[in-house]
Amino acid sequence: MKKQYLTRFIVIFFLITISAIYLVSKGDILNVKNLHDTDLYNQTIPPKFHNPKIEYELYKLIEEATIQKKAPGWSFGLQRNPITVEDPIQIIIESKSVFSARQLYAGANIAKNMVLALGGRVETTFKDLVQCRLPVSTIEELSLNDFVRYIRLPFKPQALEMISEGVNKTGANSWQNLTLYRSDGESPKIAILDIGFKGYQSLLGNELPSDVNTKSFRADGDIFANQVHGTACAEIVHDMSPNANLWLVNFATDVEQHKAVDWLISQGIQIISYSIGWENSGAGNGTGPICEDVEKAKSQGIFWVGAAGNEAEKHWEGTYSDPDNDRWHNFGSVDEILDFWVPAYTDVSVFLNWDDWGSWNLGNYSGSRQDYDLYLYIWSNNLWYLVDSSLDWQEGSQWPTEYIGSWYATKATYWGVAIRKFNATRNVKLELFTKGNSAPIEYNVPEGSLTIPADSASSITVGATDWSSDTYHSYSSRGPTHDGRVKPDISAPSGVSTVSYGTTNFYGTSAATPHVAGALGTIREKVAYSYDQIYYMLQIRAVDLGQAGKDNQYGVGRLSLNKK
Repeated sequence: MKKQYLTRFIVIFFLITISAIYLVSKGDILNVKNLHDTDLYNQTIPPKFHNPKIEYELYKLIEEATIQKKAPGWSFGLQRNPITVEDPIQIIIESKSVFSARQLYAGANIAKNMVLALGGRVETTFKDLVQCRLPVSTIEELSLNDFVRYIRLPFKPQALEMISEGVNKTGANSWQNLTLYRSDGESPKIAILDIGFKGYQSLLGNELPSDVNTKSFRADGDIFANQVHGTACAEIVHDMSPNANLWLVNFATDVEQHKAVDWLISQGIQIISYSIGWENSGAGNGTGPICEDVEKAKSQGIFWVGAAGNEAEKHWEGTYSDPDNDRWHNFGSVDEILDFWVPAYTDVSVFLNWDDWGSWNLGNYSGSRQDYDLYLYIWSNNLWYLVDSSLDWQEGSQWPTEYIGSWYATKATYWGVAIRKFNATRNVKLELFTKGNSAPIEYNVPEGSLTIPADSASSITVGATDWSSDTYHSYSSRGPTHDGRVKPDISAPSGVSTVSYGTTNFYGTSAATPHVAGALGTIREKVAYSYDQIYYMLQIRAVDLGQAGKDNQYGVGRLSLNKK
């Protein structure tokens, strides 16, 4: 009889244990004290057992497809697009830097051949990077190849969201009628490098020149990409520099951008307007693959005018702190979850990086050995629930980054993030960005909130001011860079009118940036000055706002072409 009860007890205990593990894997309850006093010491967390050569975000997609399970946030009404094992998924292969006498990037060529052998399709390549589409079921096999260093999802650029009111505000109107002082009478060549140009054709000959040059570096060749962002930027450039020849060029991944920049250089472009930002794509000190594009353009005499970003209220950074020795970072004295409010029907993503970027040598990255992980929670029924995690390995060949996204929130509530030390020999400097919040995050740190490549020393980085009042827009990202330089370099009008956005005015450093690009075009058209002389003119005529001199909010001041 006792044996029978003992057997029942063992069976019941086993079932309860299995159920608990199942619930945790589905994102169920992780109880905490309350919203602002969080202790995660005894909480169950997902194990870190996946292939270190595969990015964790990609690994989760493979796992969900392979065992046909729902993503962990499903029980909260959260959504993520499902895939099957035979779906071709877009990935980036970072091949090993193998050089041969016949081929500069032999490792990439070997990786390309393996993609084809596995039934995949190569979309494009750049140096050691191979962008391709491959069935989910074959990615694990691909990772076994010795010439494959790492497999990840593509980095995705973020768009940093009539006659523009900025034309009169900056004095560009008075310059447009000036007599030419250039003997060649050459119109400037300005490229708007962006994610999409939906509706541009209907604006030709009116809001845009009657003829523009277009090229898409997207794998699908779609110049429109269902995005009006680039078209609105082009409108402002044309308003500021109406005689300029415009190139509308779009891309969708980091590899495609590298190819686009090389092509623009070959076309003799003189100015690039770039209202795009990236997270987790560089050290914040002007180094990394995206910043290398900026440096390359500048070395060819091109003005690279880039947006500072709109992340000042969505940014936190600080040194890892663990006073209670439980491996969870403390944002406050006892708070281990940083929270932020997300409205309903919003995409949510979180980016984490830290100061272990190693060195860059012609795109060759040495790798991180400080391993930290990222966890995402949702607040429901007065409790925190684990929704997702990012558990990438950092063991010498991976980047010091973690990323979770993109989740689609169907109801308004708090979300939270936590950071855990997995295996590290020092307390690193952490940096966190969130996407989707409608108010400043808890423990918000606006300083250092620049997106990549706004930190590049070769970028003319632009912050945002209100077109009517010159007040600083609180969302506008600001410096200093992680190596202590002042950014942005200048600020320009935002909240302006465009046909592309209609009754919704165009806000953000995205709108400010093409004002500066267009102003440079107008100056270059009128006077035979060098790069340095034109840039100097731009700086000394700016209207100094905020504290005297160049600062990390306004730069040298608000764009103005009028004499002081």
